[in-house]
Amino acid sequence: MEIEYYIKEFKMKIYICFLILAGLAFGCKKSEFVLDYSGIKPVMIIPNGNWPSKSPYEPQPSDSLFGVQQLKLYARFSYATPLDKPAKVTFKEDPTILDGYNAKWGTNYKALPAGAYRSATLELDIPAGVRQAFIPVQVFPTQFNGTDDYLIAYTISSAEDQIIGANAKTIVFTIKGQ
Repeated sequence: MEIEYYIKEFKMKIYICFLILAGLAFGCKKSEFVLDYSGIKPVMIIPNGNWPSKSPYEPQPSDSLFGVQQLKLYARFSYATPLDKPAKVTFKEDPTILDGYNAKWGTNYKALPAGAYRSATLELDIPAGVRQAFIPVQVFPTQFNGTDDYLIAYTISSAEDQIIGANAKTIVFTIKGQ
């Protein structure tokens, strides 16, 4: 009697598994369609952009650097493939972010002194067939006070014939003195 009960229970489990398998195999079929991305344009972004914070609950951007001698200003197309033509992206230093950053996070960062950094240009040429490039910004740690904390921010101001992503166009670099 006990063996018959287990056989009946085993058959029931197999039956239930078969029904689940049939439901999964045939229940998810849908008409297949091809997405048309032909009208979508690429967007120019700073891939590691960190200002403004994307969420009110996000922690303070902490790209704090100490002793770094080069910052990299990246620009990238948020697109599946690179463009078939070159693009020019122009960055601008954005000193207005300093006050907003200090107010939001209750910090006391100072503007990085003009003699403490240098960039040959703030115009970036991204060649055809390439999705991302960067501009080097040289930092001279000996030119600023080692006990203060500094901030420098850059924003994409223009991207030749391209849309600029509003939520990923600014990066804040915080530089710790000590």
